[in-house]
Amino acid sequence: MCEQSMSRKWPAYQFSIKAKGLVWFLGISGVVLITGCSSTKPSFSNRMASIVVTNEPPENIDTTLRSVFKKHWFEETKGEKDELVFQRPGTFMNSLVYGDWWSGGVWERVKIYQRELDSERTVVECDGYMVQEHDDPLFQKEKLQYGSQKKHLQQLMDEVGTELRLGGVEPPPATSN
Repeated sequence: MCEQSMSRKWPAYQFSIKAKGLVWFLGISGVVLITGCSSTKPSFSNRMASIVVTNEPPENIDTTLRSVFKKHWFEETKGEKDELVFQRPGTFMNSLVYGDWWSGGVWERVKIYQRELDSERTVVECDGYMVQEHDDPLFQKEKLQYGSQKKHLQQLMDEVGTELRLGGVEPPPATSN
């Protein structure tokens, strides 16, 4: 009777070992397939957001950038010689995440760069910053935005790309003084 009760438990034990082995094999295979077989898009930029523009002169790209950022309530401000800089007041949540108690509100700043990839293609790329005391060059503090803001910047850059493809941006009217 003792042998009979042991023989009944033995197949169930072997089945559970085989099932565990199968689960492990399938799990590891799934991880290898998911991570090992993914392809990445070629990246032309290591900045937070970028687009590649084809067959457009830099003047058209600048005009389109100004138009799109103005539409989203950004104002242009002074930057280095090879960059366009736009900024606007940040939100209350921006001030909570990036600000401190004594330096006032936080402003969102976007620095945009252009560089030629080849004779037909230009990379337009940008980084986003949160800035305290934006109007004081001596005391302003720029903090690179967290990765969660990449989507917001990429949407702006994609809108620039769409406007350029559609040709829907007209140069701003000349102001007479």
